[in-house]
Amino acid sequence: MFNYGIRGIQLQWFSSYLTNRTQRVSCNGALSNVGLVTHGVPQGSNLGPLLFLLYINDLSLVSSTLYFILFADDTNIFYSNKSHTELTETVNRELKKLNYWFLANRLTLNVDKTNFISFKSHRKIKPTTWALTIDDQLIKQVDSTKFLGVFLDQHLSWKTHINYISQKISKNIGVISRISYLLPKHIRLNLYYALVFPYLSYCALIWSSTYKSRINRVITLQKKAIRTVEGVSRNTSTSPIFLSLNLLSLNQIKKIQIGEFMYKFEHNQLPDTFAKYFTLGSQIHGHHTRNALAYRPVKARTNIRLFSIRTTGPIFFNSIPLSIRQAKNRYEFKKKLRQYLIYM
Repeated sequence: MFNYGIRGIQLQWFSSYLTNRTQRVSCNGALSNVGLVTHGVPQGSNLGPLLFLLYINDLSLVSSTLYFILFADDTNIFYSNKSHTELTETVNRELKKLNYWFLANRLTLNVDKTNFISFKSHRKIKPTTWALTIDDQLIKQVDSTKFLGVFLDQHLSWKTHINYISQKISKNIGVISRISYLLPKHIRLNLYYALVFPYLSYCALIWSSTYKSRINRVITLQKKAIRTVEGVSRNTSTSPIFLSLNLLSLNQIKKIQIGEFMYKFEHNQLPDTFAKYFTLGSQIHGHHTRNALAYRPVKARTNIRLFSIRTTGPIFFNSIPLSIRQAKNRYEFKKKLRQYLIYM
């Protein structure tokens, strides 16, 4: 904390807060001896998460080769190389540096909860040997893993995540259906927003940007949920129900998230990573053409690139009426775009 500039009275306050703490364990009515806590922070405290983040803040400085994404105690590292051999050697070398950091900071890595994925095209043959180790322990290779609430698979097809949320939504629809006859419609609608909508909306910009055949199951489940809310038979058309309840379909949810992403980019509200993600026509040439203020999508030779935000973002944002794109703030933009999508 001293190295980060926290000094004087503030540092003394934290020192007093953390030192001379004791703990003991109670088991079957018997108390252990009192032990002095010499490491860590008080569990469950308000300051605990902040102090932990300060403690691991320099973790990403261990390697200039690997790319780190840290969220609380969930650390992810990324590295790419066309050569399988170079990729393995480089990552193993950098993992040694990472292990030295853990040892120096008196932290341990739970290898059982650590795994790695080789992201690649489904057309490429899987290498026969992958051997990544840390602290002389093999790291398990998996085909998919959960990353901040979204399942990433090795081909970025989003099949695992779509199957996961489909199961969750189906289960929750069953819960609503079993008690729907006891509840008025506005309560059933509240249950839809509590038990179904979060799965549809969370990162839909990412996982729903794929082949329609892959998300058809989710679309069908959403319609089933809407019919349950309205209390109609399974053969009833859902279009009038979406309109009457002022609800968004999965495709509309995705479009709003794409539009919001592009609006943030246009107003410099995104992280620096996205600073050069999109290009206006006026940045390519100086002619006053009708496309001068339109964003240029990147050329896509693969479907993964075609589904990416760098392609879908400019195409959709350019189609939004200028009166909506020029909204004063993000709240107004989302409100106008929502109404535009529902009633277009």
